[in-house]
Amino acid sequence: MRRLEGKAFELIDRMAAGRSGPVAIAVSGGSDSRALLVLTDQWAQISGRDLLVLTVDHGLRPEAAREAACVVEQASALGHPAQCLTWTGERATQRHARRARHTLLAYAARAAGAGLLLLGHTQDDFEETLLMRLAHGSPLAGAAGLQLVSVSPVWPEGRGVLLGRPLLPQRRQTLQALLKAKGQAWVSDPSNQANIYERVRVRRTIAQLENRDALASIATSAALLRAAEDRAIASALAQDVEVDRFGQVTLACAPAERTPTPRLLGILLQLAAGTDKACDRMQLEALCASIEEGGPQSRLTLGGAWLQRRGDTLLIGRDPGEASLSADGSVFDGRFERKRGLAAPAEGMPVPFLVRDSQPPAGYREILSERLSLWAEAMRLSAGLTGEFSGSYQTPRLNPVQT
Repeated sequence: MRRLEGKAFELIDRMAAGRSGPVAIAVSGGSDSRALLVLTDQWAQISGRDLLVLTVDHGLRPEAAREAACVVEQASALGHPAQCLTWTGERATQRHARRARHTLLAYAARAAGAGLLLLGHTQDDFEETLLMRLAHGSPLAGAAGLQLVSVSPVWPEGRGVLLGRPLLPQRRQTLQALLKAKGQAWVSDPSNQANIYERVRVRRTIAQLENRDALASIATSAALLRAAEDRAIASALAQDVEVDRFGQVTLACAPAERTPTPRLLGILLQLAAGTDKACDRMQLEALCASIEEGGPQSRLTLGGAWLQRRGDTLLIGRDPGEASLSADGSVFDGRFERKRGLAAPAEGMPVPFLVRDSQPPAGYREILSERLSLWAEAMRLSAGLTGEFSGSYQTPRLNPVQT
């Protein structure tokens, strides 16, 4: 257990370094997040950092409210402030549930001034996500979807919030053993046994593998491949991308080795569009092929943004036809922030024609450059930690196959 605790403490240390405010933790009644609370509580006692425990009541099961209340009680008993966040919105799909959960967590973290939100994902989750994405045609690096550090998946609600997964190198069975040793109980969500969900079906398939070590090895290779790609993308975001005061994004794409990858281009299209919706992978691959051949020859739109080539530079901006032209709180269209005493972006110089129809009213400043910097920071940090900790990813001990 000391080895587990040492690795978890070091990862939390590295993730929390330089992040202001308390460290927020998302905790449910399950074993993974309960173990995260136990370990992060021990880390906080050593580091002296403040914690904020957040739990979400989805309202999907009668027991959910009581389970969330138990989390608040446990956190309070440990001396940490805790909040129960209640979801009252649309319940159509798991995608809606995931977005609602991250939105609630992001709002609460930001309100408390927390720049880091810890999640309890494990190596089991990593492998399940890997197989699910591979089954849907993702390349190996792209299929390594869970990272040690990433940006919040909701925008603009998740502005300034990094997600950390310090338990990602650990097996669920190891965390459950830790809880048992400390006399801690956990609850099991019945939906984790429902075969209607793809993740449950994949989990059962994995459990039947005769050689689980092979899957663990593939998962480690995928994580390292993703880390190498993340380093390259972070470098490109820092060196080859610029954002002007009008929210127009430029990308240097010469010489030939600077041709953007689909993942880089997808990030820039989300950035310019002020959205968190990913573009279709096949469309991104086709666009990258066109750029590599000197195109595109004319302006095109994709994912709520437009893209136009000018020599060795790509210009990317918000598609005026998609712009909401309205402010949600202090943020306009996911791209500008209202600030008192700040001149309008259009004052002092003519607004470029390509961005003229998607500009906010007076008194806003662009926030795309902040989002760009956080994206690059998360990728650099995650890639570095993955390189250091990939050798510690655990493989389970298998029982002999009965014949």
